[in-house]
Amino acid sequence: MPTVRPWTVIIVGLTVAHFSIVFAGAKDESIWKTQRSGKETDAQVELVYENDSGSMLPLLSRDLTLLGQAVDMISNDACKDQCKSMMAGIHNLTSWAVKFYDASGKFPEGVLGGSLYQLGNFDECLQIGPLDDAPLGVNGQYCLGEVGIGVPDLYRNRNGTIWKDFGPPLERSDVVVTKLYWGICVPAACEPQDVEDVVRSVLAVAFSGSRLKLTPRIPEGSCYKRTSESYNNLDIAYTWLIFSLIFLLFAGTAFHLTYLIRKENIPEGMLPEALMGFSVILNMRKLNSSPKMEEIDLSCISGIKVIAMLIIITGHSLIFIISGPVLNLKFWQVAVTKVENAVFLNNPLLVDTFLLLSGFLITSLVLNQLNKGYSINFLFVYLLRYIRLTPAYFVVVGFYMTWFSKLGSGPMWSRVYLEQERCLASWWSNILYINNYVKTDQLCMFQSWYLSVDTQLFVLAPLVIYPLHKWRKVGEFILAAVTAVSVVIPFVITLTNNLDPTLLVYSDEMSDLSTNYFFITSYVKTHMRACSYCFGLVFGYVVHRIRLSDYKLSSTTVTIGWLFASLSLIGSMFTIVIFYGPLKNFKPVEAALYASLHRVFWSLGTGWVILACVTKNGGVAAKILQWRPFLLLSRLTYCAYLMNGVVVLGNVASTRSPQYLDFVALCQQCAAHWVVTFVGALVLSMTCESPILRLEKLFLPRGRQKANTDRKNESQDTNTTDA
Repeated sequence: MPTVRPWTVIIVGLTVAHFSIVFAGAKDESIWKTQRSGKETDAQVELVYENDSGSMLPLLSRDLTLLGQAVDMISNDACKDQCKSMMAGIHNLTSWAVKFYDASGKFPEGVLGGSLYQLGNFDECLQIGPLDDAPLGVNGQYCLGEVGIGVPDLYRNRNGTIWKDFGPPLERSDVVVTKLYWGICVPAACEPQDVEDVVRSVLAVAFSGSRLKLTPRIPEGSCYKRTSESYNNLDIAYTWLIFSLIFLLFAGTAFHLTYLIRKENIPEGMLPEALMGFSVILNMRKLNSSPKMEEIDLSCISGIKVIAMLIIITGHSLIFIISGPVLNLKFWQVAVTKVENAVFLNNPLLVDTFLLLSGFLITSLVLNQLNKGYSINFLFVYLLRYIRLTPAYFVVVGFYMTWFSKLGSGPMWSRVYLEQERCLASWWSNILYINNYVKTDQLCMFQSWYLSVDTQLFVLAPLVIYPLHKWRKVGEFILAAVTAVSVVIPFVITLTNNLDPTLLVYSDEMSDLSTNYFFITSYVKTHMRACSYCFGLVFGYVVHRIRLSDYKLSSTTVTIGWLFASLSLIGSMFTIVIFYGPLKNFKPVEAALYASLHRVFWSLGTGWVILACVTKNGGVAAKILQWRPFLLLSRLTYCAYLMNGVVVLGNVASTRSPQYLDFVALCQQCAAHWVVTFVGALVLSMTCESPILRLEKLFLPRGRQKANTDRKNESQDTNTTDA
């Protein structure tokens, strides 16, 4: 029988079943269908290690009764009995027992290339039970265990050995092996602590003479077994909510379809109007309708929104992919240094694009209304925005709190359970749009910080916009001062706190964004992200002044503007790679300068694109951005942003095996995430966002007359939540 390698001893502990399979005479219940003859021999495991002098000394061969002795130490009687039954079954090659071994991770492969996950077979493990003729009460349980690897400096300092790839990284960008992950299939009666104790006992004896420090751990929530789902009052309430929305969709659509078939006019009244709000036919027409004719052409914004959202989805997908099980993690170590990948590494700039658009739109709309002599009740505007944004947001947060964890499974589904716990603890801070400052350690929906930042800036924006109309010079001074402060704040905070220049996408730091120090202390804060919004206010005001004065930009101004914008956009986006390469050991002042200035130049470049398009100087760029499909998809970007977290988190949590990273494979995954995200956005828009916009016009003051007018010309209505 071949000698078992040292790593197998680790697996012995992790699987609680990885010991010698003796090729003896088969029994009826055995997996072997033919008889074998021969003398049974005890399996021996010879383990070697390197001592201080560098010579190779054999450890005493350990009979695999060691595992049995470790099992005897389990205090949980039910677990102990089932483990012994399983071990006896494996000894006799009994089918149900061998499946415990078969479903567990085996000898690691490709560790030095960055393959840290040996997931085994999740579904095979959970299927072990009565159908496999297992003893009554014996069922499979899958645990994703961890083995921390501590390598002494004595080993790591030897040039040319494998140990340089283990232990703590010498530099932050290094991909080293500090922890390995194994899928372990054990009896369901065992608690995580039972399994961890057995593994620790086995490794303590097996490596008693070695300087390697192996630290096994079975995290709470990382074990899964077949159980009947339990439902609480919150689950039931959410189910009633969803079924109520579905019922209203069917009722509204049937009501609308009835009058379409009869070719009759829809009767007037509150109830018919409310039902029409839930008509899928009407809402799809609105989604695909031409935009209203405004005093300025803002159709180019549709293309900017869609392109930005597609890149944001791609960035989110990559973050979750590289933080999950992959075969060649070192691929990412090389990829981050390539200039062509900067658009995905500097993904936060695309989020800043939406902040700039929000600032631009609210400035344009408010100044336009004030210029016409209308008074604006800003409290009513705040209420209107809250009603437009919150219902769809609440439905998604509710999904995280209730059914998300029940609609899937996988080796890393604990990440979904963790997200559920966080949402149950902090959902109220999401709905109040303050979760970027409150309960940040329990952040629900990693991408939800943006909605809080945008809402907070929306509330503050009138303090800057109104003076621009009432007291022009004073207003311009306030706008300039606020914008300057928004640029200085990131510089000062980044410098004084020695922070990163932006969110650096290193795989080991992306596994849980809610525990990433930079993410929760800087990235999500309004005062750190206000710069782009302020530049949106600036460009909104500039466009307003140009339109009032009927000023025409000269061809020279247009040429210089496009040249400057191109250089600004390219420079701010692609210079991020220097912090992964030449400046990976950057100084605080270098990080501070980049943290403040790269958003400035990105905002200037994006702002010029908008200004050029609305003043009819957009050229080819305007034609591309005004492409008709962009208009349709742009009306789904808000719901797409809400749904994307479900897609990317569900994908990584349900992964059954490590995946190989290359350009084509990543493109395929990201494209799939685009499709699934926008399909989910369409469903969310039809069930929640569009009906709410209709009901808002119907029931709120000032909206009823407009609703009656819009009913006569439905094609002019839209369901956008902009500004």
